[in-house]
Amino acid sequence: MKRPDLIPDPPKWPERILKRILKPHYVEELLGDMYEEYMYQAEKFSVSKARYFYRRELLKVIRPNLLRNITGNQKLNKIGMLMNYSKIAFRNIKKHRTYSIVKIGGFSIGIAVCLLISLFVIEELKMGSSFEDKPVYRVLYSNAEPGFIGKSTSLQPVFAPTIQADYPEVVESGRVLNFDGFGDAGGNLFRPEDDEVSVYEERFGYADPAILNMLSFEMIYGDQLALDEPNSIILSKTKAEKYFGEDNPVGELVFINEDLKNPYRVSGVFEDLEDFYFNDISFFFTLSGKEFWKGEQTNWCCNNYTTFIQLAAKDQEESFRKKLKSIHDRYITAYYLEKEPTYGELIEQYNTIEIQPVSDIYLYSKGVYDNESVGDIGLVRIFIIVTVFILLLACMNFINLETANSAQRSKEIGLRKAVGSGKMGIVSQFLIEAIIVVSLSVVIGTTLAGLALPFFNLVVDKSISIPLDSPFFYLILLLFVVVIGLISGLYPAFYLSKTKTIEALSGKLKLNVGKSNGHLRNGLVVFQFTISMMLMAGALVVYKQMNFIFNKDLGYEKDQLMMVHGVGPMQERLSVLKEELVRLPEVSTATVSSSLPVEGTHRNGNAFWNAGQKKIEESISGQFWRADDDYVQTLGLEFVHGGSFDLQKTTDSAAVIINESMVDALGLGSNPIGKEIENWARWRVVGVVKDFHFSNLKNEVRPLLIAPAFWGGDIITLKLESDDMLGSLTSIEKIWNSFNPDQQIRTEFLDQRFAMMYEDVKRTRTIFLFFAFFAVVVACLGLFGLSVYTVSIRSKEMTIRKVLGASAQTIIRLLSVDYLKLIIIGLVIAVPITSIFAKNWLNDFEYHIPSFWQVFVYGAALLLFIAMSVVSFQSLKSARSNPSDGLRSE
Repeated sequence: MKRPDLIPDPPKWPERILKRILKPHYVEELLGDMYEEYMYQAEKFSVSKARYFYRRELLKVIRPNLLRNITGNQKLNKIGMLMNYSKIAFRNIKKHRTYSIVKIGGFSIGIAVCLLISLFVIEELKMGSSFEDKPVYRVLYSNAEPGFIGKSTSLQPVFAPTIQADYPEVVESGRVLNFDGFGDAGGNLFRPEDDEVSVYEERFGYADPAILNMLSFEMIYGDQLALDEPNSIILSKTKAEKYFGEDNPVGELVFINEDLKNPYRVSGVFEDLEDFYFNDISFFFTLSGKEFWKGEQTNWCCNNYTTFIQLAAKDQEESFRKKLKSIHDRYITAYYLEKEPTYGELIEQYNTIEIQPVSDIYLYSKGVYDNESVGDIGLVRIFIIVTVFILLLACMNFINLETANSAQRSKEIGLRKAVGSGKMGIVSQFLIEAIIVVSLSVVIGTTLAGLALPFFNLVVDKSISIPLDSPFFYLILLLFVVVIGLISGLYPAFYLSKTKTIEALSGKLKLNVGKSNGHLRNGLVVFQFTISMMLMAGALVVYKQMNFIFNKDLGYEKDQLMMVHGVGPMQERLSVLKEELVRLPEVSTATVSSSLPVEGTHRNGNAFWNAGQKKIEESISGQFWRADDDYVQTLGLEFVHGGSFDLQKTTDSAAVIINESMVDALGLGSNPIGKEIENWARWRVVGVVKDFHFSNLKNEVRPLLIAPAFWGGDIITLKLESDDMLGSLTSIEKIWNSFNPDQQIRTEFLDQRFAMMYEDVKRTRTIFLFFAFFAVVVACLGLFGLSVYTVSIRSKEMTIRKVLGASAQTIIRLLSVDYLKLIIIGLVIAVPITSIFAKNWLNDFEYHIPSFWQVFVYGAALLLFIAMSVVSFQSLKSARSNPSDGLRSE
């Protein structure tokens, strides 16, 4: 055992810590005990072990009841104050259950809706954002001719190389071709060389090699030169994994439409395109060495290619824009002045070319004719406005109820002031309570948004997720909690903190005695129901337009028509397949074509003239389709002159059917049969059909020419007359399998494809209904809370009226009439504002509902019914209450 005089003293730092954090009268006694224990351990064991126990003893003696006050005096410390305020906040939430449910529930719903919409807006704004700093542009062909105003992405194949060669600021150019009907663009049967069965895939396109670098393709296998070689193809990562697994497919051969003589070689795999408007294209063929007909790549006549250019620097954009009209006239106008002088003079006057930053393509392409699916900055702006409105609605509702409810706590505030609470203490209490309530609302709202996200993604056709792994997301929520908590808590806090103690203790304080307070709450109610009416009326306008679209006479029959896709590769066997299908008792007729009056089938725009007038007259623009001789009968089109061509007659090889719009545009007169029309060939009119809507109702019916399809098409359309669709499909599939045992049949009904044309309209309708529903819920929750408050502060008045003989109906009327006036004012304000927005939206449709005044009647009636039901519930409760309860002394 060691001698005590040889044992070193214990460390000094534990002593310093204890003197700093413990109350002074405990320190000496505790240090003495720790010293004695240290000496005992050092004598019996070792100094190192004694020091270990000495440090451990330090942790034992640090207990909450021994700690100094944080402020260093006898006043309550700030942490204790915060805990006290928090306890009071939770007690008040529990005590005032109705107000708490209304405030937190309404605010949570508003936050959930705003969070979902904000995520959608952010997702839309991200599209193309990676190109913001890159000087890459899409070239547009612009037409300002009255009646034909619009822009197109289609330019001549020779435009891109020519402009790069002649203008030094253009350092790169490239083209994309994805119009169905050109080569293998569109949908095809696809098969790797080692597979035995072809699989139908959609969304094939063509691209120049330069496109990979210009549009920043991220190559997984291969590089930016992957499309340099003729007959090469690149695949998206998803498709490469589907057909080749995890292996590198570069160098593998693939067959398109079972064309074994002309295989393509895989030269690269690119990361799936997610933030660009070509994001649904999964296969790109090379345009290197590709010519779709003789002289096609050097001709200025045909506009089929989407052209991209890259400037040397971003700051050259404005100077280059000034050259665009002269570029147009130098090449395109000059060509047509030589070939078609009349048309050349016309385009010289009205037409030009423009450039559009690639980053703007997705959101800023309204008015641009393109077959790609893009967004709309107008819709995004509407969403932003609606988000702000709903958030304001929820915040105003929250603040309104907070200020109304705070008056009922006047005695509590008076008592606090009487026992010495200062003004800042009362303010702090209200602010902390408001922040706690907002925090609860944010947590519940975020949870609701997460639960609703799958449905919301289905509606907006997105794959949005809440960024729970992002610190920035939590920072935004924290700022939101602090800002809204401060805003909602400041007004009642400062108002009540200024009241006199005697007045507060007497219970005479009412927050609505001042006119400004009543006006504020009334204004908020008006605002809430104005927004609710606007959203509800907007949803009803979209609903009426949808009904108009689906009930309008389209000029053709879309019901009971089944489309069988992918028949193009069958070639000479196609006619035999059609004959076999028509023999089925449930198939009344069938037609083979590539074009149908629904989007997603082949379109081919052409310029047309009266025969022999090509260099004299101005051309008219129209569609050039091909079909067999059963097309008119199968689709239920109506002849107004003549009849159909006959594929069995060689004399009908140049016979065509046109629509009434073509007759009017070319001025063919009252008897157009036998007259000739010219585009790249001469055609003889044998029939005229009544105009039918072969495009979206946003567009007017344009001229159309249907020529004989002697070599078939890629769709067989069957007219079915059967109630047993499943049985009919089984019979059709059996015949298909006998012709194509290795290919699965792909069918869909024409009316389903028609409905898909208006998915954006249906989506808009659903979203507005979604907005309107939650706006009404939030507004009515606020109205319910205010009606509870009104009944509570007027309870004695209503009791006295009942004692003096007032009926229940009178009580209900007195309590409801003020809110009824406010709601009507909100509805009246909403009508003209909504009318302006509705008319602008309907103007996008060439064919739309003639009027929509009924929506305001229906919307107002529904809102009034809901709102007055909410108010009357509390009014009826007051009217039926026992007078003795209302007169009882508090």
